[in-house]
Amino acid sequence: MTVRRTLAFTKRSLLQFRHDRRTFAFILVMPLLMILIFGYTFGGDVKGIKVALINQDEGIQPIAVPGNPFPQGLFLAQNITASLDTTTLSLQASTDPVSARNQVDDGTLWAAIIFPENFSQNFLNGLSHPGSVTAPHIEVYLDGSNPTIAGTVLRTVSQAIQETMKTYASKLNLSQTNASLAVEPVYAYGGGNTRFIDYFAPGVISFAIMMVTTMITIILFVNERRTGTLQRLLASPAKEHEIVIGYSLAFATIGLLQSVVVLTAALLIFNISIVGNIFLALLVVMLIALGHQGLGILLSAGARNELQAIQFVPLILFPSILLAGLFWPIESIPSYLQPLCYIIPLRYGIDAERSIMLRGWGLGQVWIDIVFLIVFAMLTITGSVLLLKRKK
Repeated sequence: MTVRRTLAFTKRSLLQFRHDRRTFAFILVMPLLMILIFGYTFGGDVKGIKVALINQDEGIQPIAVPGNPFPQGLFLAQNITASLDTTTLSLQASTDPVSARNQVDDGTLWAAIIFPENFSQNFLNGLSHPGSVTAPHIEVYLDGSNPTIAGTVLRTVSQAIQETMKTYASKLNLSQTNASLAVEPVYAYGGGNTRFIDYFAPGVISFAIMMVTTMITIILFVNERRTGTLQRLLASPAKEHEIVIGYSLAFATIGLLQSVVVLTAALLIFNISIVGNIFLALLVVMLIALGHQGLGILLSAGARNELQAIQFVPLILFPSILLAGLFWPIESIPSYLQPLCYIIPLRYGIDAERSIMLRGWGLGQVWIDIVFLIVFAMLTITGSVLLLKRKK
């Protein structure tokens, strides 16, 4: 091996970046951007979970009776509520349990914590007559379609109970106290047996379609422009919108086939649960493919070759992974980054897919997500047509 010749190749490779400063900047900036996004989003605690709190317990008023362990009165539901972690749960006080359950059903809230009437009195009766009185229970009405959020809500309620019981340790037998309270989870969607793969699969399907469609479109159009194929198409009698719509339908068909393959594999191998209309779920997938195909054409305009085209992929890939709710809930992302989640198209595709497949929602419930995907597809396809007109 000749050192001089080897160093000459090294110099030649490095000098290439002198004429392609954007690639050089990409190499330096992209790792920094990735570590910043991962550091601020990955593994964060779930916060700000919207929960209704219904306290129907009137408590026990102060009574000066010899031997009364609670001469100052007992307001157990109020004490447990005060111990709830308000950073994790965003509590909304309510007096109507039916309305609160309806808000969970329509996806406005993640849960409703309901303290029944005579909660404190039943707790005290259970201490006086252990085993002969039904233990008072706290109903937690849950949207179990997201196992992470459901588990966080139940864990937060249990921790609040434990902290409250510690204040009674000097007056009561702690083991009796624990045995006298019960948390009763009631699931609007999903359930205690909902697995992470059930929650994860709709997001993976949406993400796979987005990633493959965008990458292939960018590389394909850059290659066709470099080889002169695109110029020949524009010189033909074909209109610009015919070219773009033709490509769009092709990628939508490919996306549909990909979804069928992935969905079939998930059903047969992992036995995921699908509650809603599978055809509506496939419609959402086609809209994701259409929108990102148009985005790929737009991004390809800024690339002169395949190397520059690949640089756009991480700019789409990592925000979609980290900010669209693919791996972890949006509630776990820092509040100052959460507004960015609502401008990422994949977020609406994942939300619609999960609502259809896990909650069993129909068009009437997911229409906002679908409208956003349609608007996104129309904007990117229209932009692609205008771009080809300009190049022509």
